[in-house]
Amino acid sequence: MKIAFTSCMNLGSDPDTVQLVWNRIAVEQPDYLFLLGDQIYMDFFPTLGAPAGWDLAKFKAVMTAKYEAQWSRPNFKLLLAALRQRQGIDGGVYGTWDDHDFAWNNACGPEVEPAVKAVSRELFSQFMQIDPPAAGLYYSVPLVHAQQTVGRAIFLDTRWYRDVPGDNHDLLGEEQFKFLARELDEENGLIVLCAGTPIRATGNGWMRYQRDYQRFLKIIGQRKIIFLSGDIHENAFLPPAGGTNLYEVISSGAFVTKYKYVGKRENFGLLEYAPGHIDIKHFDKHGLEMHNTIDNATFVHDELL
Repeated sequence: MKIAFTSCMNLGSDPDTVQLVWNRIAVEQPDYLFLLGDQIYMDFFPTLGAPAGWDLAKFKAVMTAKYEAQWSRPNFKLLLAALRQRQGIDGGVYGTWDDHDFAWNNACGPEVEPAVKAVSRELFSQFMQIDPPAAGLYYSVPLVHAQQTVGRAIFLDTRWYRDVPGDNHDLLGEEQFKFLARELDEENGLIVLCAGTPIRATGNGWMRYQRDYQRFLKIIGQRKIIFLSGDIHENAFLPPAGGTNLYEVISSGAFVTKYKYVGKRENFGLLEYAPGHIDIKHFDKHGLEMHNTIDNATFVHDELL
């Protein structure tokens, strides 16, 4: 079973731009594609935060146009169509959002008007073709390998309930914590957690919400978990820390540079599950960048590249 995962797709202003990353992902023949935030950019340097000043009609019109532009990229469209044929059976396309496709740069849920949040959720659900709960974007899907369910992917929403950073401020929210606890209690196989915001791989991650972070650590306990995320416009592989068995694996920059200019990085990751091990490969525009393998029994990793 292969899961391709990536994030951060800033199409920019050129409608004829070719995003070669989708061709490269298609060559790997993944069973699943996980899109982990910033599928569109409502704002980008030097106009960060501009959508906060728009009325609802303009916000919806701009967001709709950006989704339509990205979803009409021919190679992206072909990749999604191929995986959609397997949706809910033994593959498919799933994901969650981060700040730029939720509202605007660094947007937190309480700062965004309910009507704006409703528009964002409606359009995300429409284009991603998912139907999560009434609030937020948290949900889970079974992971299937050789016609057998081997685990589940749990998608978390780190924007809808998120307050401004603070040790005692909300990140996931009460209902989402209850959902996560139930999902983990019901799964004894492979667990892949997915979120738009990294945990430790950025200074703007979960560590700035210590109350919720400590609650999260208590819920996951010693479970063996692969955590996938994006956001940082880089690839990263972080082994377990803090007494956990959680690997943090980041792929970000599918079509965006680290800072200002678009179209240079072409980053994506590939998680390949087999009964004995999990291979995790990171790719950039030059090809294979990192290769790690995790033994399923011991959950110890070896760095192969």
